[in-house]
Amino acid sequence: MTLADLLISIGSAGLVLFTLPTVFNKNSQVPRKAASIPTASILTYFVPLFATNGLILTSLTIAGQAIVWWLIVLFRPVKSRGKRGEDRNSTSGSVAVRSIP
Repeated sequence: MTLADLLISIGSAGLVLFTLPTVFNKNSQVPRKAASIPTASILTYFVPLFATNGLILTSLTIAGQAIVWWLIVLFRPVKSRGKRGEDRNSTSGSVAVRSIP
């Protein structure tokens, strides 16, 4: 085990632990499944790449991240806000006004 393997693994394991509440909280939402599916796919792709390069601990913790993201894709709803949902500023509650040129 190298120092790089250990440091990457610690960071990956931390991301797994901090992302798990998103899976277990039924009220949590992900911004878009279109963003979550590529994230889960990319993490899944990296698992064998790290394993074949000898970073076994890293590949295991990245596999944990991939599992959590696939669980998010499967179980977290994406609620649509209707036709004008894209125009609403979620932090202030204001609606953007489009100007016509």
